[in-house]
Amino acid sequence: NDFVEFAEICFAEFGDRVKFWSTLNEPWTYAVRGYTYGDHFTPDKSTGSNSTYHQLSTERVRTHISPYRQSKRVGGFDSRTQTMNNAWFPVNNLNKDAYTAARNLLLCHSAAAKSYRRKFKIYQEGQIGIVLNTCNHYRFDSTSKEDKDAAERATDFMIGWFLEPVIHGQYPESMLQYAESNIVPFSNEEKEELAKSVDWVGLNYYTSYFVAHEQNPPGVGYPADQQIMFSYTNKDGKPVGEPDSEKTTTAISQPDKRALTQKRVQYHQDHLASVLKAMR
Repeated sequence: NDFVEFAEICFAEFGDRVKFWSTLNEPWTYAVRGYTYGDHFTPDKSTGSNSTYHQLSTERVRTHISPYRQSKRVGGFDSRTQTMNNAWFPVNNLNKDAYTAARNLLLCHSAAAKSYRRKFKIYQEGQIGIVLNTCNHYRFDSTSKEDKDAAERATDFMIGWFLEPVIHGQYPESMLQYAESNIVPFSNEEKEELAKSVDWVGLNYYTSYFVAHEQNPPGVGYPADQQIMFSYTNKDGKPVGEPDSEKTTTAISQPDKRALTQKRVQYHQDHLASVLKAMR
């Protein structure tokens, strides 16, 4: 209700000029960066109870080792004291917090979209959508059926987590299967509100990973439920992209610099041409 109230203020104040609305930007980032296992937990000293824990906000590095095993602490800047402080968040259930946050974000989205379509769209003639983020995933072993399934599952657990609900009203089947004990499916009423709740979808896309199936990953909750590991190289040691040779040299000749510059120019030309082709 608070989110809808906030959204309606925005619609009312800016709807005469804003014709493309995004309810959320990268909800995956909120859920995973804010509510998955960090690198430090401590009992809540204010109550003296060991049953209440606080999590240090983290940004986990996805590398060749399993997710969940590497993380770094993130400090927050306190403008009042002009000092850096660690950011702490309450933890209710290490297995389920990320899924709970994501679920609430999706319900906020559908409620705001419903409000816009009912109260504002007819007058403002705008569109409402959501911006999601993803990486691309290839199988670590090109001959492995398990790795092929893991790559598809990695995509489901990233963009599918949010895209499937706003299109079809429910989480991907792989999430309902692999995270069965931690994720709460949407009710029929919620599915009806979520399905087709977007007029458009924005996509922030990043890097690519090789993905392998891992039967018993460390940790609990979202990172472990996927049963996958990430790598920048495949089974044969081939990287996702060609290695950047200039990083290993201290000096580059002028001809080499020109060749490297041309390679980068060609990369951007090819990339933008592909975007244009997709749009058309």
